[in-house]
Amino acid sequence: MPTVRPFAGLGYALDRYGTPTVPERVRLPNEPPRHPGRVADLTDVACPPYDVISDAQRDELLERDAHNAVRLELNPDAEDPHAAAVAELHAWIAAGVLERRSAPSVYYYSFAARPDSDQPMVHGVLSRVLLEPWGGGVRPHEHTMPGPKAERLGLLRATRTQLSPILVLYFDRSERYRHVMSRPWTDEWRACDADGLLHQVAAVDPDERLLNYLSRQRLFVADGHHRYETALAYQADVRADTAVRDLPLGALAADWVMAVLVNAQQEELRILPTHRLLRAVDPAPLARSSELFDAEPMPLDELPARLEATPDDTTLFGLVLPGVRGWLLVGRPDAITERMRSERGSTAFRRLDLAVLHAALLRDALGIDEAAVAGGRQLLYTRSAPDAIERVQRGEVKGAVLVRPTRLEQLAAVANAGDVMPHKSTYFHPKLLTGMVFNPLED
Repeated sequence: MPTVRPFAGLGYALDRYGTPTVPERVRLPNEPPRHPGRVADLTDVACPPYDVISDAQRDELLERDAHNAVRLELNPDAEDPHAAAVAELHAWIAAGVLERRSAPSVYYYSFAARPDSDQPMVHGVLSRVLLEPWGGGVRPHEHTMPGPKAERLGLLRATRTQLSPILVLYFDRSERYRHVMSRPWTDEWRACDADGLLHQVAAVDPDERLLNYLSRQRLFVADGHHRYETALAYQADVRADTAVRDLPLGALAADWVMAVLVNAQQEELRILPTHRLLRAVDPAPLARSSELFDAEPMPLDELPARLEATPDDTTLFGLVLPGVRGWLLVGRPDAITERMRSERGSTAFRRLDLAVLHAALLRDALGIDEAAVAGGRQLLYTRSAPDAIERVQRGEVKGAVLVRPTRLEQLAAVANAGDVMPHKSTYFHPKLLTGMVFNPLED
């Protein structure tokens, strides 16, 4: 089982950013203006995690506020961005922009609804989780790429600070969940993201019932595989020092990773599909019916709706080629089952649409193997079907394969079986923000 504990977080100072009146742009429906503690509006200083920030968005964030967290997460310095991030971090601490809590805390993290909406928020607990190799109390669900891990490790070595939390899921139906999630709080940090969705972080005193409850769960990393593996690599770096090598696990700050833990059995999480764009290989052969798929011509503007409307137990893809028509690729169940028998992995893995896509279509039909996918030379990705269609029509890519989103129960089944999905199998929306809390790793 995992170990979940509080930590003394580093964050934007309440003396500088906090007010006893809730700022209008982060106020909840029917919430009184006065707050029992202080509320810090971090909308202008928080940023998305590094892997979803475009160049244009980084420029906008840099102009928004001189202390925007993008200067730490993705510094624009061309010569040495990591050194520049360290300089910013130290300067902000010295100036009182950032302050560290005097005692360890856990935090309630709520997100995924507009501040003026009555839609339910997703609730989780922001804490630190003891690092362990994959497969025990903490499990992955998809492959990672070597490039992002190397870059993130360089930044972590420089700053010695975990800048953004990973998203971790667990599945629990018990009534105890509501009880342990009802701790009172006073001070809060809030921010609206680029989609206008509100993120709330509230510090609460450590509670053994809450920590013990979370430490009894099996955890699945939903978003942040690269950051988790980077944290493991950094831990190995630190423990290579003979002065600390024999200290018990958990004694060092580098033994932990900052995470938001969400009960996927009780909370409504949204997963978006990640469509595949083919950069160099012509996917035209896929537009012909085969032993595995029936190819049905279809107007491009109808493809996304048909993907959503088809039952989940049907293997299904949308194919986009230059021109006015697309194709719906409908799997032949018996043939696909037989084809996937030769693939390594569990039954849960072999039933995934994306497992079939990468094995039977990309590899068998187009010659794009796992090494080519990992190298990043053959595929691009987008979460927007209209964007995929438009980029094909503009000639930026040879074609696109539209996919359906992975379901939570599929994620859990594959991870429980000890398997991992293809790279970019899930995209949880919205992303947790960088800047709500930082986790220093100085001992």
